[in-house]
Amino acid sequence: MYENIKNYYENYDEDGRLFRDNAHKVEYLTTVRYFDSLFAPNSHILDACAGTGNYSFYLAERGHTVTACDLVPHNVDIIKSKPNANKLANISVCDVLDLSRFPDNSFDVVLCMGALYHFQTNDLREKAVKECVRVCKIDGLVVLAYITKIGAILANINADASNMDGLLKVIYDTDDRGPFYCVYPREINDIAVNSGLERIFHIGADGIIQTIGDKINAATDENFQKYLEYHFATCEDENIIGTSIHGLWIGKKL
Repeated sequence: MYENIKNYYENYDEDGRLFRDNAHKVEYLTTVRYFDSLFAPNSHILDACAGTGNYSFYLAERGHTVTACDLVPHNVDIIKSKPNANKLANISVCDVLDLSRFPDNSFDVVLCMGALYHFQTNDLREKAVKECVRVCKIDGLVVLAYITKIGAILANINADASNMDGLLKVIYDTDDRGPFYCVYPREINDIAVNSGLERIFHIGADGIIQTIGDKINAATDENFQKYLEYHFATCEDENIIGTSIHGLWIGKKL
């Protein structure tokens, strides 16, 4: 599993993914909108699946103390190479399944925004969430990102549906068939609640963008803003969450 994940990110532009075009920006703009509304000033934050640091740097620029770590050394090297790397409190390679370097109740906020894309079993997903909960302070926030099954189909089906058999096998077969694994929103909600968290928000971070991305990218700036207003107004709707590519679950440690 780990080699698949590392090989994938060593050959993918993760650093530019969220900013590739307006369609991709929807996920990022939605996520930071909730961060800004929920995170108390000067929070101590662990970005436990930091990727190349896009969210870590955003939060550090807003005055939070951010510890960034990621499973993939290639991603960590990119974080360290950025000119503003000194704005982060710490940068290291880590595995969200074992955060033993951090004591219990260490952080006001813990972000797990990547690991749940890759774990093939509920046992691993639950172990990761429980580690995030352990290092979060009482009444602190834990943020979980994941990929939905239906959203993955909508995003990846060919124009003539000729890849449907293979797509369903990859998405619904529980065998290890690559670096990604998709879930239903209720699965993440159940794991989070059973791990000692109280749900605050459950969000479809990119909403229906996978079905209208070309139209959004062709929109004027004014019309893109109008679409964002619609998206922000509907992204918590349960009918939207399951069709979004990326789900975002935010909860409080009890």
